[in-house]
Order: sequence, then structure tokens, then C-alpha cells
Amino acid sequence: MSARHHSHLSSAGLLRRQFLAAPVASILLALLVLAGALLATAVPRAVAAMHTAALGERLDEYPARELDVLNSTRAQPGLGPSASGTTLPEGVDAVWGGHEERLHDIRARMPEPLAAVTGDPLTVLFAGPANALPEGAAGGSISYQLFTGFDPRLREHVRLTNGDWPAVLVGDAPSPPQVDDGFAGPPAPESTDEPIEIVFAESVAAEMAWGLDEVRTLPVGADSQQVRLVGTFAAIDPDDGFWTHVPVALQPSVAFSADGSLRITGLGFADPSSWAAYVQTQPQSTMDSWFPTLPDRIRADESADVRAAVDEFTSEAYPLGTGFGDFAFSPVGEVTFSTGLSDALESAALAAGATDAVLATIASGPIGVMVAVLLLGARVVFERRRTGLELAAARGASDGGLRGVLALEGLVIGVPAALVGGVLGTLIVPADAGRGGWFIAAVFALAPAALLVASVPALSPLRRARADVRVRGGARHRWIAEAAVAIVAITAVALLLRRGLATSAGEVGVDPLLAAVPLLLALLVCLIVLRLYPLPLAALVRRNSRRRDLVPFLGSARALRDPSAGIVPVLTVVVGVSVAVFSAVLLGTVQTGVARAADARVGADAAVTGTPFTLEQQAAFAEVAGVDAIAPVYSTAPSTLEIDGRVRTTTLIVVDADEMRQVQAGRAGATPLPEGLGDDTGANDAASPVPVVISQSVADSIEGAEAVELEGEEFEALAVVDGRTAYSPRASWVLMDRSDADGFADSFVPRTVLVRFAPGADTDAVTETLVEIAGPEATVTTPSMLLDDLRAVSTTSGLVVALIAAIVFPSLLTALAIVLTLVVGRPARDRLMPLLATLGLRRRGERGLVAWEIGPVVVVALVAGALLGTVLPFVVLQGVDLRSFTGEDAQPSVVFDPGLIVAVLAGAVLVTAVAVLLASRIGGDAGAGRVSRALRAEEEG
Repeated sequence: MSARHHSHLSSAGLLRRQFLAAPVASILLALLVLAGALLATAVPRAVAAMHTAALGERLDEYPARELDVLNSTRAQPGLGPSASGTTLPEGVDAVWGGHEERLHDIRARMPEPLAAVTGDPLTVLFAGPANALPEGAAGGSISYQLFTGFDPRLREHVRLTNGDWPAVLVGDAPSPPQVDDGFAGPPAPESTDEPIEIVFAESVAAEMAWGLDEVRTLPVGADSQQVRLVGTFAAIDPDDGFWTHVPVALQPSVAFSADGSLRITGLGFADPSSWAAYVQTQPQSTMDSWFPTLPDRIRADESADVRAAVDEFTSEAYPLGTGFGDFAFSPVGEVTFSTGLSDALESAALAAGATDAVLATIASGPIGVMVAVLLLGARVVFERRRTGLELAAARGASDGGLRGVLALEGLVIGVPAALVGGVLGTLIVPADAGRGGWFIAAVFALAPAALLVASVPALSPLRRARADVRVRGGARHRWIAEAAVAIVAITAVALLLRRGLATSAGEVGVDPLLAAVPLLLALLVCLIVLRLYPLPLAALVRRNSRRRDLVPFLGSARALRDPSAGIVPVLTVVVGVSVAVFSAVLLGTVQTGVARAADARVGADAAVTGTPFTLEQQAAFAEVAGVDAIAPVYSTAPSTLEIDGRVRTTTLIVVDADEMRQVQAGRAGATPLPEGLGDDTGANDAASPVPVVISQSVADSIEGAEAVELEGEEFEALAVVDGRTAYSPRASWVLMDRSDADGFADSFVPRTVLVRFAPGADTDAVTETLVEIAGPEATVTTPSMLLDDLRAVSTTSGLVVALIAAIVFPSLLTALAIVLTLVVGRPARDRLMPLLATLGLRRRGERGLVAWEIGPVVVVALVAGALLGTVLPFVVLQGVDLRSFTGEDAQPSVVFDPGLIVAVLAGAVLVTAVAVLLASRIGGDAGAGRVSRALRAEEEG
């Protein structure tokens, strides 16, 4: 017996008995800690995964050639074998081995992490173009242009589909030794008088009208060279970034020349070893040597380091040969590399920064609510322990001992819960986001102990204070605190409005000022509610005093004199409702912006894009039933701007202004086409500047310039458009009418045709017909199709999920805060309700009194939160860039979706009402046993 009695009085036994006496409160606090730790570890990982996915999507928008670390030169490669060996076939190594070995030496000097996100070097060389007319053919309406390509790793990129592999061309100079490696093909010819053999892609051979074994003669340098087609090939991987470095290799270029003739251009590959002999003809050539970028290896959190490594690598020159320059026919010497990877990563970083700014702004409110609910949860646990701890204090227990007991229980509650929540967070989202989330989880683990220990000074019954009795001097301190909060909130808003849109988030990270503004405003509104709501409540008390019913008068009087709703529950209601409404407004704004962006990018009811469309196809588009009008985009070619002697590249867009006006009539966001564009009166006046429309990017570059010319001709800007057009994805462009464009572009075969549907047309049927006419290589896009794609973008879909979570999660926390608030006030009700029950108060009246404790202030807080939620977008969006979510060129304006906002408010009211109803049932029943206990407690004082 003594041993058993001793076990009950031990520290562990006392703690166990204390926990089992009221376990629900402790379990609830542990669940709150678990949820906080889970969110602390899972959310950063989810955001990191979203950033990496968005980075991959952003990089996919760029052709591989723009991302690869590239040197493009007109100089000739250094010929000769490698010193230490390569993976090239032996015969190819004899010609290209030394060049590839030097590329590997350069890669060895590449800094990390750039080396980790790039692959082994590749090289392709192509000569030409040169005229390749059939034997005996005279110049006519069709001309054929041939590029001759040399790829040291040809068989790694293509497979033979017909005929033979090309043989090695042997010139008068010593040629590389022939080996039986299966690569050289048939025996090599003995001199350059023999044709060089090539292979074509099947589609190129068909368009070039070039049959197997057919020989054509090309002018090459000062001489000529015969070319024989010996086989056809297909790409092993047509989507390989290699093909972006090789023009017209898989698909020929079919275009009209300025004189109206049709020009077909294709590329055929020769045996790579043939370059040793072919170079003797001194052909005009271009050689690309590059390290392919591997986007799937780039993580968003490493993008800044990759950009730094890119800048370091591209700032130096590297020896690629023993030559001296970058000139035609000269041996290659020192070279520099360039890449668009750094710009792409910077663009993605800006989008990620904007995402973080929005998420931080959304999260600040729920974080404040989470902290407030933790405070309430800790207070509930403390109130459950108060009686026992007060008894221990009365019997001589020291504050240090009591703190130790509470700290130990807090650790038992918090540490296991935080550990479980953190592990769950890492398992749910398997991404890498550093250790920051675990530090926050550790704070949640220690929070219960810290909050419980802070309650020790209030353990003496003599120190209890009545809520309805004001302490002298407290009002002054309250005014000081409230004034400080008001000053900080107003200052933060003023600084935010003065600063304007933040565009550096990708460099400096989350802006704390922007993130704190919603919570500061919510706290300010909360204090205003607590100051003002007693005024109408006092009037309600006076009105109820004239009624015969006890519950309305007593309930309103208790709510006024002894309010259960302090700053914590009011803050949760204000923040929860305001964040929900703000998120609903933001969600509507983003969804509307995405829809506008989709419509603006397509530019019509449908856009047909793909291979060049013939006149017959264009006519067929216009004749489709349900098509009202079409407008081809005749050219989107690179063009040269000369600005005070400086040269800048831009994109020249050629359209027929009348056709385009007809197709885009009435469309919001269409590129403006002034009346002077396409005006025939000035089309033939050579002395007049060409009328054009320019982008804001071009306007900024020519501002203040004295002499500006487009392809050597003066022009007049009739309008400036800020952003892109439906005709080209580029931000820098010049648009002119087809009637003025003859001297500015070589061909006018459209690759994009915009289509306007007739009213009432069957969209699906028209789209299917357009697809049939355009062919398998073309695509037809409507705004609704593009809208689905834009909504699927990682940043946009991630923001939508975050906004939905920001609507639901704070609402649940608000309901929990209301319940906990009334649980905290239960001891006072346990003393009051039984006494009222002895005076005849029924159970329904008891529940009514409980509802009165928090009902009035909750109603006011709901209204205040809804008003704050409608104001927040106009404040916060002054500093948040939403363009990365909507895809628009301009910051979207705030859009209120009435249906969504009403649904959110109705949900908030419903959740709050259910919470009040649930809380009113907690301790609302006064049985005889509780009456006797209450009377005994009153007698004992």
C-alpha cells in the first residue's frame, strides 16, 4: 500500500493524474501544435516544388538554342585527332577529335552549379545556303536552297529510313584514314570532282523534289560542288534541343521571295569526316559549339547561383583552336560563350518573388489567427489546471516549482505533437525547402510550455481580477498601446502606397512590409471594434431593460460589463472574415485576368498556327461554314533598327490592317490599328516615312534619338502599345501594313491566320474543319483552350489552391476560437447558471445567455471583417505584381465576383453561427448537482 501510495504522490504520478483529470484541453492544444508544425514544414516545401515546376514551365517556353551555352562562329574548326581519345568513332575522331577535346577542356573550367545543369558539348557545322537546281533546270518560279551540314555525332541524332549513309569525300589534301567502323559507308571518292553525298529528312527531300541518287551542282565559294542524295533519315528524337541549332533540317522552309517566286530551303547532312575535303572549296559556313542546358536539373532555389555561374563563365574567353579570329575561312581561336539562360532564370525569379509576396500577404492573416488560437488553447489548459495549482501555491509551492510543472506538461504536449506534424509535413510534400520550416516547428513545440509558464503569476486567488471592474491606470496603458498599433498600421499603409508596385521580390525575397499590412490593418480594425461596439450594445441594454424577458436584458448587460470576447476572439473573427473576403476578391481578379490574357493572346475567335499556309489554304479557311472573316499575319521576321548608329534587333510584324480590323472588331485588348495604317494614299510615296505601330519596348529604346531607321528606312510611329500582341510573343516589335512592307521582308507566307466566327456558329465544328484544312503540323487555338492551359500553369494553379485554403482555414480557426473563448468563460458560468436555474431560468434561456456572451461582438466583427476584406485588395495590390499569375502585360484591376463573395460571406456567417451554437451548449445545462456545487462554492467564497 505504501509503495502504491508513494507512486500516486510521485512527480510522474501527479502529472499523470493531472493530465487525466482534464485531457481534452491538452489533446486539443497538441492537435493545434501538430497542425502548426505540419503547415510549417509542408507549406515551404509545397512552395519550393511549385517554384521548381514553374521554373521548368518558364524554361520550356524558350527554344533550346536560347538556353544552351553557345558559341556560334563563322570560323573553321581546327582539324585533327584527339590526344587522349573521345567517344567519337575512330574515323570521325581523326577529323573532329581535337575540337571536341578542347570543348571538354573548356567544360572542365565551367563553374558549379552551371556545370551540373549542362551536358557534354555538341557541335554542328553547316555551309551555305547555295542554289541547288536540278540538272538542266532553268530559273523559274521555284528556287531551291541547300545547306550542307556536318554533325560529328550524326548517328546519335538520326536513323536511316531509306538508301545508304553518305560516304566520306576525299580531296587533294591528305584525308583522314578510313576505318571499318560502319560509319564511312561506301568507298570514298578520290577527288573533289566526285559528288559529296548527303542524306535528307524525308519531308525535306519531298519538298526539294530531290530523288535518291539524283545529283545537283552547287556554287561553292569560287568553284562548284556536285551533291548526290543517297538516303533519307528520321530524327531519333524530334523534340531534342539539338534541332533548334540546325535550320530547316527536319522541315524545309517554304517562302515567297520579294519577286513573288517560291523559295524552298532545306539541309542535308554529309559524312562528318567529309569536312576535311569540303573545306578546301572555302564555303561560307557557320559552326555552333554548345553545352546543352538541362532544365530538369535546375531547382528554383539554385537559380541565383546558376545565374552567377553563367555570368562568370560567359565573361571569359577560352581557346577553341589555334587560330586568331571569328572571320569566314579563318581558323577558330579564342571564343566566348553566350546564353539566354540567365535572362530566363531572372524572369522566373521575378515571377517566384511575386508568388512569394502574394502568398506571404495571404498567409500573414492566418498566421495571426493561428497564434491567437494557440493562446486561447494554452489558456484553456491553464484554466483546467488552475484550481490544483492554486491549492499547491496556497500550501507553499514556489513559483519556480509551479513553473516547472507547467513547463513539463507544455513540453509533453508540444514536443511530440510538433515532431509528428513536422514528419508528416516532410512526407506529404517530398521537396527540399531547407531547414526553415523545422525552426518554425520547433517554435510551435516550445509554445505551449512558454505560454503555460507565463500564466504562473496569476495563480493566487487573491490576484484574480473581475473583468467588469476596471483597474485604475489600465485605461491609459490601453490607449497608449492602441495608439501605437494605429500609428504602425497607418505608417505601413502609407509607405506601401508611396512605394508602389514591388518588382524586386525576386532579388530581395518576401517584403515584410507588404506581408504585415493585412495583419496590421486587421489588428487596427479589431481595436476599433472593441472600442466602438459597446456604444450600440449600451443602447441595446437600455432598450432591453424595458422588456419583461430576462435573457435579452441580462445577456446584453453581461456582454457589456463582463465580456468574454477580448481581443483574441475578435481578432480571429476580423482576420478570418477579412482574409476570406480578400482571398475571394483576389481569386476573382486572377481568374478574370487569366481569361483576359487568353483572349488577348489568341486575338480572335481562333488562331491557326503552324507551317506556312498557301493561298489555297487561306481561301479554304475563309470559305468554312461559320467563319465570318480571316486575317493572316503575313510575316513575323527579325528586323534591324538603327538608332543613332547603334543596331538593335526587333521583330517586324506584317498584317493587312483592314483584314485585321474586321476580324478583331469589338474585341477587348486587341492591338490598336490607327486609321493611318494601311492608308493607300501614302503607300507609294517614297519620300514619306512608313507608318507603323511600335511596342513600348521599341519606343523606350528610340526615345531621344536623332536618327532612327528600320532596315535603312525612316518610319513614323502612329501608336505605341505596352506589351505583346496576338501576332508575336515578343515584347519588342514593329507592326506595319502589308501595302508598305515590300522593302522590309523577304517573304509574306503567313504561319498564323486569325479567324472570326460568324454569330451562332458551332465552335467545335468550325475548329475541326480548320484543323483538317491546316494539316497535321498546324494547331488551332481558341481562347477557351488557352484559358485551360493558363489555369494549369503551376503559379496560377498554386495561387488558386492557396486562396481556397486561405478562405477555408481561417474560417475553421475562427470557429475554434469562438468555442475556446466560451470554454475559457465556463467557470464564471458554472457559478452563475445554477443560481439562475434555482430562480426558474430554463435550459433554453441558459443557452441564450451563453450566446449573448459573444454574439454581439462577433456580429460586429463579422461586419468589420467583411468591410476590411473589400478594402484590402485596393491597398495590398498596390504592392503585389499579379502579372505572373494572369499572363497579362499590365497589372490587372480589382474585380469583385458578387457570387463568390456572397458565398464566402455566407459560409463565414454559417461557420460562426454553428460555432456560437456549439459553444452555447458547452456548460449550458444546470443540474441539481451543479446547483449544490455552485452554492457550496459561493459559501466557501
